[in-house]
Amino acid sequence: MKRIGLNTDRGRHAAWLELFFDLAYVVALTRLTHIVVEGHDGNVSIGDYLSYFVLFVPVWWSWVGHTMYQNRFGVYDLTDSLLTLLQMFFAMMLAFGISDAFGASAPIFALAYAATRWILIFMYMRVHISNPEVRPVTGGLATGFGAGSFLWGVSVLFPAPIMYGFWVVGIMIELATPLLLRKPLSRAPVHNTHLPERVGLFALLVIGESFLGIVSGADHYKLSFAAFINLFFAFSIICAIWWVYFETLEKALNGNLKGAAHLCIYGHLPIYMGIGLLAAGVKKLVAMNYSVTEVNLIFLFSLLLILLPLQMIHYKYTNHKEGRLVFWRGVLTLVSILVFVYSPAFVSESVFAFLVVVILLAYIQLAPVFGEQEIR
Repeated sequence: MKRIGLNTDRGRHAAWLELFFDLAYVVALTRLTHIVVEGHDGNVSIGDYLSYFVLFVPVWWSWVGHTMYQNRFGVYDLTDSLLTLLQMFFAMMLAFGISDAFGASAPIFALAYAATRWILIFMYMRVHISNPEVRPVTGGLATGFGAGSFLWGVSVLFPAPIMYGFWVVGIMIELATPLLLRKPLSRAPVHNTHLPERVGLFALLVIGESFLGIVSGADHYKLSFAAFINLFFAFSIICAIWWVYFETLEKALNGNLKGAAHLCIYGHLPIYMGIGLLAAGVKKLVAMNYSVTEVNLIFLFSLLLILLPLQMIHYKYTNHKEGRLVFWRGVLTLVSILVFVYSPAFVSESVFAFLVVVILLAYIQLAPVFGEQEIR
């Protein structure tokens, strides 16, 4: 067997296969957003929002698994490519099961997720067999992922809610595995230019759902001045989110990651969730057929999910001599929380959207200087 070791190519970028792989998750992201836009029979309940957050985790973790493998060990040979394509198929089946994941489609969702993990484990075992130097990493990851995915696989043999209990325990085991392997993973560090690019590309996929929300939200309504204002604010929010991420966070991460980069990886989960939730809010804002309080609360939670992790990641990966900017960014985050909490009941969705844009633009202006950076 070909010896597979750490991929240490300098200046490495995402391969075409990785970009193709991401497309399999576009449908999953669309279906996740649909949950909090349409709900069941057009009625969105608290349970639908909980379903969105719960289902987002395995979808995201499935993508992370392949991304981190390719970051450390990807060789893009024929076997690697075929296994990636097979993983894409089950990612598509994962998306198919989202619409009724807590109903008739639950077995499809569970088995599709488990299949993506089993393929990933096989990929790690190829490295494990051919390269003894990284066996503490590959063996530990394969064991943890194997235990978690086993629970997902056998969950289909049990009725709800026992099935969902297996899901929770399984995903918790998998999420904990890299954290428990922090020391071995530090000897197989992430590629610090490739990973920021990959997490940024996934952020773009989630942001893309917002554009879909704008178009689909306005599709069946006559364009009026009020609708035009909402369209403008919705577009402005999307642009501000893009600006916040790629002009601040992406620059802070690029070339500066060391070791296991756990904060970068896990910190992106709430950011992705927030952007996806924002896409639902944008669609509701443009459609103009939802309550003001509901739309404003969506903006509230989505912006908090985005801004708070951004603040934490910035603090770790930026020059602390620029502490004044970090401090004021934290103050702005706190003020935004107060604004979000107290304003939804008193202002219209258009005014609230305007406040969101103002806060994001202020956040951008307080971005740290990225000339000389120091890593903690």
